[in-house]
Amino acid sequence: MDEGAFNFDGDYGQGYEALARQVIPGYLTLFPMVGAVIDPDLPQGARVLVVGCGTGIELVTFREIRPDLRLHGVDPSAQMLDLARQRVARTGDAEGISFQLGYAADVPLAPRFDAATLINVLHFVPDDGGKAALLRDIARRLKPGGVFVLFDLHGDPGSEEHERYMPAWERYWRIRGMSAEEMAAFKDRIQHGIHFAPAARVLELAREAGFAEPRRFYRSLLYGGWTFRLQGE
Repeated sequence: MDEGAFNFDGDYGQGYEALARQVIPGYLTLFPMVGAVIDPDLPQGARVLVVGCGTGIELVTFREIRPDLRLHGVDPSAQMLDLARQRVARTGDAEGISFQLGYAADVPLAPRFDAATLINVLHFVPDDGGKAALLRDIARRLKPGGVFVLFDLHGDPGSEEHERYMPAWERYWRIRGMSAEEMAAFKDRIQHGIHFAPAARVLELAREAGFAEPRRFYRSLLYGGWTFRLQGE
């Protein structure tokens, strides 16, 4: 990831959630949606790995839906992790929620998790082996049959679909209140820090990492969300 374009320990991280609410279609309903989709597949007291836990909205939403869940949030940004800790603390229900500064590869291999989520993360990682490594790192920490949720910005620049929906996404920013200057700055960040991959490539990488049974639960402009199961060993 280009730290200059997306510095989560700097100005971008400070304003991340406000920006996400502005540019990601359905951002406020995304996390309740994910919780609703995976709820039946999680046993009582399930352990869930939240990769790139960001500001903690995912953690507190899952806890509201299922108070029995044990959640482990990992993020490489100290600033974002601090925001997540503060958000969880404000709920008064921090028991069973743990935090780790680092990457998925830094999470202990045992005990394994019942589920894992990777939301708004993969598009920051180059497809030079990085995306594949991240997905493998998550797979190695899941139980066989474990649930995996992947939500990501994706596309194939130059394709008809991308050329249709990229401008539409930019118009969405304007409709959501971005100024021309803010739009230009955000577009520059995207050009320098987002590593697009077509949806077919995302599914291929997930399959190679050991994930099966892809089921798409979300699609809007250039965003897509899938659930998977980790194949048995």
